[in-house]
Amino acid sequence: MRRFFVLFGFMVAFAAWAQVPPGYDAASFTRIGVGVRALGMAGAFTAVAEGPMATYWNPAGLATLQTFSAEGMYTNWMSADIHYQYLILAGYPPLGEERPALLWQGEPVIFGISWVSVVVPDIPWIEESGETGVFTAWSNLFSLSLGLSLPKYPNLSLGANLKIYHDRILEGISLGVGVDLGLLWRGEVAGIPVSLGLATTDVGETNIRWYGTQGEPENFVPWLVRAGLAAHLWEGKILLAASYEWGLRRPRFERLRVGAELSWEWVSLRFGYDWLLEEPIGHWRAGLGVRPLSWLEIDYAFIPGALGDSHLLALRVDF
Repeated sequence: MRRFFVLFGFMVAFAAWAQVPPGYDAASFTRIGVGVRALGMAGAFTAVAEGPMATYWNPAGLATLQTFSAEGMYTNWMSADIHYQYLILAGYPPLGEERPALLWQGEPVIFGISWVSVVVPDIPWIEESGETGVFTAWSNLFSLSLGLSLPKYPNLSLGANLKIYHDRILEGISLGVGVDLGLLWRGEVAGIPVSLGLATTDVGETNIRWYGTQGEPENFVPWLVRAGLAAHLWEGKILLAASYEWGLRRPRFERLRVGAELSWEWVSLRFGYDWLLEEPIGHWRAGLGVRPLSWLEIDYAFIPGALGDSHLLALRVDF
């Protein structure tokens, strides 16, 4: 565990080395979050990082995934005709009675792929000539993730994402390539299962370049760091989690998240609170999960908002 804190400190120290570059805060749709279970806990998921949604919150959590999982969601965000959806595949599918895997020093390397998309249709536009019309804006994020445990330190796992951003607005298209890194320690403290997580996203600030537009501008996705703590209590029936998030070079992204999950038999109740620290108050979230079959999970989250409420429903299937 001491080595975990040494590595943790190194990553934080490296992250602190930063100076402000030019550009803007791009790809804001990706900061909504992925995973309806995680969003029901207000995104306090950096140290939980369970299931396929670990690809977003902390890819190091993929290392303990023992199934092949598929999770998908579609919602009308804020009931404002903003179509938000994602699809994640993670793990190795069974082939007969075996589950062949790529090994590194005897430990399986777990992979995941994900797609996150926001589509906004029927946006009005007007030409200088007075001609009017509508267009559709697409924003997409494609990710390839991996997670692995360290053979000499079985409680410690590492993860990484390779991400591609792509947008299309009228004749303009954008393209950017980013990298995330994750670290996760799972163990026990005083007999209580505890996990500590650290994830840094869009290392160095991802550059998104536009083509086919006037000036072909460059935007930047903010470089974020998340540190989290989670504990399982009452024989695993209660999960408590918290995470602190900040932006390097962009201080306004400082955020604190806390969440809880109460599980009993095949039902889970979730609640969370999310503070964007530049605002005077936070925002609560709630969720519900049911697992009617061992291989099937249905998750719901309610996210209230000043511009409209969002109802998220996801389906997860394990093979």
